[in-house]
Amino acid sequence: MTFVSALSARLLQAATYPDTIIARTIPDRGMLEWTSGVLQIVVLILGVGVLIATILLILSMRAGLQKFNETVDKLTTDAKPLLANATAIVGDAREVVAMLRTDAERVTDAAEALSTQLLGAAETTARRIDDVNAVLDVLQDELEDTALAAVSAVRGVRAGAGELAAGLSQRRPRRTPAPVDADDDED
Repeated sequence: MTFVSALSARLLQAATYPDTIIARTIPDRGMLEWTSGVLQIVVLILGVGVLIATILLILSMRAGLQKFNETVDKLTTDAKPLLANATAIVGDAREVVAMLRTDAERVTDAAEALSTQLLGAAETTARRIDDVNAVLDVLQDELEDTALAAVSAVRGVRAGAGELAAGLSQRRPRRTPAPVDADDDED
């Protein structure tokens, strides 16, 4: 039993028996009781120390938070013009993006129209080239037929002339040309 609890028990006894005197002998306190009392006092002092340290820590945190709030307020004041400028820059950037998007759509539409026209012109050109090739094929066939007919006609004429010449040379003797007089040349 500790000193405090023993004292309270004795006081209660004195309150209940006011006319009776009770004498009790207090046993010698041993080393364990002294150590327990000292430890209770040490724990009490440590508890008070921790309480004081906690209060000091809370007060320093409060001062730190006040300084932090002052810094945030100062930065907020300094940052307002920056935020206003950034907002204006973002608005300008949105306008530029909108203009670029419009221009890109125009260029895309123009490129699409040009592509359509070029494809149409290419189809027309391809059709005309096919027509010209067909005409050239017909002309080539006609020229080949005409050339073959002309060559065969020339061969026929040559062969006929050769046969005619051979037939005439066998029927008539050859004549020798008459001598030419020198006097006839002068006239």
